[in-house]
Amino acid sequence: MKVTKVCCQGCGADLQIDESIRFVTCNYCNARLEVVHDATVNHTRQLDKIERTTDQLADNLKIIELQNDLERLDREWDNQRTSLLVRGKNGHVSEPSSVGSMVGGIIMIVFGVFWMSMVSSMNAPSFFPLFGLVLIGVAIFNMVTGTAKANVYQNGLREYEFKRQRLIARLEKERRD
Repeated sequence: MKVTKVCCQGCGADLQIDESIRFVTCNYCNARLEVVHDATVNHTRQLDKIERTTDQLADNLKIIELQNDLERLDREWDNQRTSLLVRGKNGHVSEPSSVGSMVGGIIMIVFGVFWMSMVSSMNAPSFFPLFGLVLIGVAIFNMVTGTAKANVYQNGLREYEFKRQRLIARLEKERRD
């Protein structure tokens, strides 16, 4: 075997190695080295620097993955939120509210009862008061569906905020470490 001389990248000491050796530890500074055998020259490369760089890249990759998770969570919530918003007659968009559903339903019920009493007192045909019952039925249906939609919206918002806070905490922890 051919013995060659290489220089330690840590302290500059001369090291004698044979051509079959791939890794060596310097006897003077204890640096861990990779021996690179090129066609024209043999040299060493410090493994600690490579490992540190690899560790830094892995840490940066974790941070980037968490940032991507946060952006994906924000996009998903925005899509879900848009699908849950309530649209008014003239394009006005608002968050669903169980209070608004209840108030609107109560107003419709009161109007339905008023309609039935007015039509009955006028001796109108028997099918006219039924319109008041239909109005009351629609009001109850709207109250139930509006309240359910508001609950779905609020539960989704709470879940989104919880997941977002957890991701932000993980991201801050990764940046500190």
